[in-house]
Formats: sequence, C-alpha cells, structure tokens
Amino acid sequence: MSHVSSLRRRPPSAVQPVSQRPAVAAPPSSRSTGPVDTFTPSASPAPAPRSGYSEPVAAKDLPDPGTGTGILTLNLANGQERGGYRTPEGRERQAKLIRETGATLVAFQEVDTNVDRSGNANTSLDVVRRFNPAFDRFTSGEPVPTVPIGADAPDTALRKGSDGTTLYQTPQGTLVTGESFSGDDRGGLGDSGADATYGNAFYVGAPHKVVEAYTLALPPTPGGDGPPVATAEELAALGDGKLTDAERDALGQRNEALRKGSPLEPRSALVTRVVGPDGRERSVITTHLSKNGDKELRARQLAYLAQVAQAESKGPPAREVVVLGDFNSSTKEVGAALEGAGLNRVVGGKKETGANYDQIWVSGGTATDTNAQVEAGRASDHKYAGYTVLR
Repeated sequence: MSHVSSLRRRPPSAVQPVSQRPAVAAPPSSRSTGPVDTFTPSASPAPAPRSGYSEPVAAKDLPDPGTGTGILTLNLANGQERGGYRTPEGRERQAKLIRETGATLVAFQEVDTNVDRSGNANTSLDVVRRFNPAFDRFTSGEPVPTVPIGADAPDTALRKGSDGTTLYQTPQGTLVTGESFSGDDRGGLGDSGADATYGNAFYVGAPHKVVEAYTLALPPTPGGDGPPVATAEELAALGDGKLTDAERDALGQRNEALRKGSPLEPRSALVTRVVGPDGRERSVITTHLSKNGDKELRARQLAYLAQVAQAESKGPPAREVVVLGDFNSSTKEVGAALEGAGLNRVVGGKKETGANYDQIWVSGGTATDTNAQVEAGRASDHKYAGYTVLR
C-alpha cells in the first residue's frame, strides 16, 4: 500500500475566518429575508440537512463556519486574456476573496504553471502563498526536498507523481495540482515546453491533511473511439486506498494517451482524499469540463465522473464524496449523471446560464449549510464562486 504520506497533525489553518462574522446559526445574506433551502435535494440513499442563501452573497458577509469546514471552488480565469487575471494583481484579488470566505479547502480551475501568458508563475501556488505564508518556501529560491509522491518525506517537501499530480506539502497545509495537459501535448499557450502545464488544483489547510491524490484524464471524444479511459474495475482499484506505484504509473500512461488523443482541449479530474481533525476521510473531486458547445462530450465526461465518485465513495474505507468545479453546464444536465450516483446538488442554481456553471455536489448523507454563490467580483471572469460548509 502506498499512501501519499503519513503526516503529523498540523497547527490551525493559516486562513482564519473574519472575527466580525455573525454566528453560523444566522446564514442569510443582507439581501435575504432568512435562511432558505434554495436547492432541492435530489434522491439519495440518506438525505442530510442542507440550507443556504436565496440570493448571491458577498464573501465578507458569510458567517463563520464554526466547527464546520468551509470549501470553495474558484475559476482562476487564466484562460481569459482580458481582466488581469494572469497578473500578480489578479492573483492578489483571488487570495483576498479566499481570505474573506475563510475557506479551509479550495478547488481551483484554469491553473497555469510555467506558462508565458501568466508570467511563468505557478498561479495556484502564487495565490495560496498570499494567504498562507508557509508556501513562500516554494517560491523563495531556497532548496526544497523533491520526492516521489508515495515516498516518505519531511514536513515540507515537493512530491511528484507519474500521473501528473504534484503536492506542495507544508506543516500548515498542502496544495495539490493535477495536470490536464502540458505544452508538449498541445500548443497555443505561448509555451511548448513539457514544464508548461494547465489544469486543476486543490488547497487543503491544516489541521486537515492529504492522505492520497491522483489525476484522471477525462474522455476526449463523445463516442467510444480514441484511447480508453479506466474501466469500472480499474477505478475501484484506485478507490480502495491502495494506490501502488504500478497503478500510478499505469494511470500516468493512460492519462498521456488520452491527452495526446484529444482533438479538443484535454480535461481532467483531480481526486484528493482529505482527513479532518475528527479522523473522517472525504474524497474531493475537482474538475473542469468541456465548454458549453460540446454537450455530447460533456455527457460522457459526466458519466465517467459519476463512476469515479461511486468508486471513491465505496473505498474502502467508505467516504463522503464532494464533486465540485466548473462544469460548463446547467445543474439539470449535470444532475442527469451525478444524481444517479447518489450525489446531491448543494450549490448551483437551476437556470441554464453561465452564472450557474460553478457547482458543488455531495454524496448522500453529507450535511452542509451556508450553501452560497459567492460574488467573485474581479477575482474571476465567472460571476460566482461556489461555497458550502461541510458538517
């Protein structure tokens, strides 16, 4: 068995909630008349309570999550030429939004690393270090131990996997990045080097810790043609908590074949298993699906995501599952696939507009509150960032 690490318990998260926030028992925004269950739970084996906002809310108006765990999904908009999102100033705005929400867990999409258009920065790392100074170690020029993802490592280390997953590990938190494609897979980013990558990322603040992480390339074509994705049996093997070096190497080879075989922009899902201070293990799946014109392809990607979620839920150990990110699709379309896997929508409105592309879905039995579409402002080209508190 090769887990990512056996980490020590960490000190409290560097992202501290704003002390002036109201108590968690008072979740409505200033525009709302009171707590409203905005989202109709879909069928699940064990429905759990959830409540949220009837209207969008500013990050500064969110209540303190208390003993819960705030989780946010934010598109970094590095694919957008206008708006200054690719600049240090843009990344400071993104860090400010995260600080204001007080989120302990943060999913990122459109993550550039070593790409010319973003100043050759590791964009998710640059955002994270602005609200958690422990990550300055990775940008200071000071040597950091680099080890295979499954090997033992010191508290601060860079851990790399053959599947395209990288961990920036510190005692105060871990940033996980997952490659969708690199410069030698596709041109068009202004950088053709293998070190130039684009994809997803997931930040985990202490005292939560990462116990496993891997990246899955999503289906590249709407039909069954092209390189094959993982079978249900292979996904079950990945989900059982025993990701071996051989399994990761095979996954990396499959991912590379799927990237090379994609006629469109390759897409991926980043799976991160997180253990909280209470010892409970959750699997969080961060994704960014094909754009809104590719409906048939997106349907296949969603069906595959549903399989991944089911495998992660079964384990062993059995886990709560969160699927979140930029779905480039309505909640109706996403629900057609994910509800069948026992997932419930907690963030994302019903209208078929781009404002509802940033969604959060959770497995049956997962209790949430403060479900919110947080006004992104100039932190993203998306209108909202999705947010909820896991209980």
